[in-house]
Amino acid sequence: MAPEGSLRRWRQKSSDEDALTAVIEFLSAFVLFLVIVSAFLALSQLKLGSNVPDSDRLDEMAIDGLERLTDSKGQVVIRENGNRNVSSATENWHFLSASELLNSDYLPAIGDGNGHIDPVRVSALSNVTEDRLIRGLGLKSWMSLNLTITIIDSSEPDRVGVELFADGSARSYANRGSTATRIMHMGAEDVRVTLEVHDGGRNPSKIQITEIMIDPLNGPPEWVELENPDGFAVNLSGWSLSRPGAFTMLGDGALAGGTRAICTGNGDLQYNPNNAMEIDLGSSGVLGSGIIDSLEVSGGTIVLGWTEPGTANTMTIMEFTWDYTWNIATNNSMTYDLNGSPNSVENWTPMDVGTPGW
Repeated sequence: MAPEGSLRRWRQKSSDEDALTAVIEFLSAFVLFLVIVSAFLALSQLKLGSNVPDSDRLDEMAIDGLERLTDSKGQVVIRENGNRNVSSATENWHFLSASELLNSDYLPAIGDGNGHIDPVRVSALSNVTEDRLIRGLGLKSWMSLNLTITIIDSSEPDRVGVELFADGSARSYANRGSTATRIMHMGAEDVRVTLEVHDGGRNPSKIQITEIMIDPLNGPPEWVELENPDGFAVNLSGWSLSRPGAFTMLGDGALAGGTRAICTGNGDLQYNPNNAMEIDLGSSGVLGSGIIDSLEVSGGTIVLGWTEPGTANTMTIMEFTWDYTWNIATNNSMTYDLNGSPNSVENWTPMDVGTPGW
């Protein structure tokens, strides 16, 4: 029979071994649990904490920007002589022209105040530049965006898929981007509003020459028609027209998306049947009026240029050159078909009297 002391030592040793075994089994189970959780998170592409903080910020800005765009009617504060006139604050930003909005502080939201989309405010987005929308939505000034508003359900089948607005910078111009989407009612229709926010890489604005009057009859001015084919408005600051020996900036203001402007040699005498935006260049020498001819049917060149702010380098956006072989008739404008080289007569159509602003 074992002595009592030896028995106690044996029991203590056995108890210690059991406790150690239990600890080892618990640790093994816990490690296995961590392995399973890690595998699940990896498969789900989830992270314990942000791995790309810049992407997270873009996500937040896209969501916040979309809420600001759709949750209210928006607001505008007019600037007078460079100063904010707070007493002028109003929700009716959509009644102002592109040039008026350019000189205002505003949030161009498209809600109707009742949780729906206001179609009138959607149409007014054509008076907003991409830069001003970025500022109004509270995004960083170096960012870019792309906005699309599409009808996805309507009692009129032909309206399904119609894009009410689509413009902005492409994702390919930036390194990262984030997209937020909301589906909302607009009257009896459903629309999808998609806002894509990028970390830079803004597309250059587009303006093009669409029609020119070189030899008007009996005194009216020479004129050049410009078109903004984009959805957003274009800030005219930095844009210019020139011909050999004469150069002028187009001045301040903005040209609304999908509209045209008439650059004229005399604003008082300009034929403007569609009440289009007019830019009077009579004092510049680029365009003439009456007996003063700046353009000749025998030949010449008109250049549409753009100068980047803070630089002296003017880029040629479009150059139009003609010569005597074109046989341009008096009081016939030349309308560009927007295809092919603008320096080929085949791409221009003569129009009696012309259609400035149409």
